[in-house]
Amino acid sequence: MSIGERLFSLRQKSGESLQGVADKVGVSKPHIWDLEKGRSKNPSFELVRKLAAHYGVTIDVLMGEAKEPDVEALQVERIHRGLDKLEPRDREIVEDMIKKMQQSSRVST
Repeated sequence: MSIGERLFSLRQKSGESLQGVADKVGVSKPHIWDLEKGRSKNPSFELVRKLAAHYGVTIDVLMGEAKEPDVEALQVERIHRGLDKLEPRDREIVEDMIKKMQQSSRVST
């Protein structure tokens, strides 16, 4: 599988638009399209790094040297992404919310 195919797969799994990905990594929508279609076969290392960070995967995943995560793993990574930028009190609130949701999930099953 090519890097373009993996980028397309990751974008589909994450439910994002071409424009959304382009905006997040700072390139044009046509550039993302060209990458996914294999028309641009030599992206810069910096762009590959940004795309890997955006999708929450390693560069090895994009290069085909590691397994691509499934939809659930990508969802967990999207939730996790950015938590380190929150204030400590906000992280505590998120953690408490998750614990309460886990507890209510155990009670209802």
